Amino acid sequence: MYKSLLVSVTAILLCAGVALAHGSGSGPATKAVKIAVKGTSTSVSATLACTTSGNSWVDDYVCSEPGNCSCKEVTPATISGSDLKTVSNFFVTTDVGFNPATATPVSPGPTPQCDLFRGSFLITDSSGDTATVNFGGVSCEKLTGFSSKNPSGTEDQEMLSGGWGISDTPVPPSKALSGWGTFTGTHSDTSNEVSLKLSGWRTE
Repeated sequence: MYKSLLVSVTAILLCAGVALAHGSGSGPATKAVKIAVKGTSTSVSATLACTTSGNSWVDDYVCSEPGNCSCKEVTPATISGSDLKTVSNFFVTTDVGFNPATATPVSPGPTPQCDLFRGSFLITDSSGDTATVNFGGVSCEKLTGFSSKNPSGTEDQEMLSGGWGISDTPVPPSKALSGWGTFTGTHSDTSNEVSLKLSGWRTE
């Protein structure tokens, strides 16, 4: 009888463990996400940080030196992935006062430049729920066409990389939601097209 009881208890515990491993379905669920955002940037200010996005993450940035910042708005913009439908209020503040390359450039040759930036945009999904995404990272010049006649090369775009997260300001998400991850992207100097690829996780 003791052995039968032990077997029964063990079976119950194993079943409970399997149920917990699969989840009860009543708690939050975490999923991997991949999002693509594209748009065209226009200059709001060539020397100052953004002040009109309505998001303190972008608007309250203090530039390293007066005149070192710039503000761009990305519009019209599109978004795809994770059942997202629209993106709006897309602003980016860039600070050219931070550059990790501090060695004197070899002359004749290119002058290396990487800058810090902060950005934000509002996303809306197919159900009409909204959330603000903040992101921050580094923008580095991409040079091509090096030759003896063009030792400095030609800058055609900036390479973008960094991290992102869902923000509770200026307005909390319209449903219980959190998210975070990394991104890569580009900004074209000729067309001003901005392209970001975000990957990470969301919990709701």
